[in-house]
Amino acid sequence: MRTRIAVVATSALLALGACMQGDDRPAPSAGASARADAPTSSPVSDAALIEDGHDIAERNCARCHATGDSDASPNRRAPAFRTVLSRYKSQTLARELIDGMGVAHAPMPNFHFNPAGTDALIAFLESIQVREPGRLLVEERCARCHSIAKAGASPYPGAQPFRNLGRRWKRDQLAQALHVGILAEHDRSGVRFEMRLNDQEITDFLAFLDSIATPAHPAPKD
Repeated sequence: MRTRIAVVATSALLALGACMQGDDRPAPSAGASARADAPTSSPVSDAALIEDGHDIAERNCARCHATGDSDASPNRRAPAFRTVLSRYKSQTLARELIDGMGVAHAPMPNFHFNPAGTDALIAFLESIQVREPGRLLVEERCARCHSIAKAGASPYPGAQPFRNLGRRWKRDQLAQALHVGILAEHDRSGVRFEMRLNDQEITDFLAFLDSIATPAHPAPKD
């Protein structure tokens, strides 16, 4: 029967636990991992684990973090979950979740997860990670300010939606500007920074713009 996993913040002073319906077996010890059973797992059990991880993320994390495949984080300082494993190896993140971790963005308290809950959350994270290098680049470096979708406003006023870049730039001009460095200064932000990419990042970025192009919003052309 499907495992139920409860994960809570230490600040709430609630117990962490994992139990089986109709089964009195104790939750795994702090040194254990549900992934030890991975060789015998089935697609059904993997799907259930991912669903449990999604439930954990929605209950405990969605107030700040984006937990879907294209939504923006409610807290702009909180990374979207679909990119977090580009910063952490799964094993490293799992260990820190069990040991207790805190992050820079407020108002997140320290979280402690039990091993079963950690396995579920990591399984969910692995299932939603961005794989395309161009999209991963813009998710991590641009999406806090710019709209990177085929529709919708940018999160920050004055930040140009990336689907409009084809109207403003020729492809070779944009590539050269990104190589040299584009000075970004969004309205009312008070922040100025230089956006500079290497050759591979420029190739990935332009490929991403191609992927979101529409007849109304074409990608930059030569």
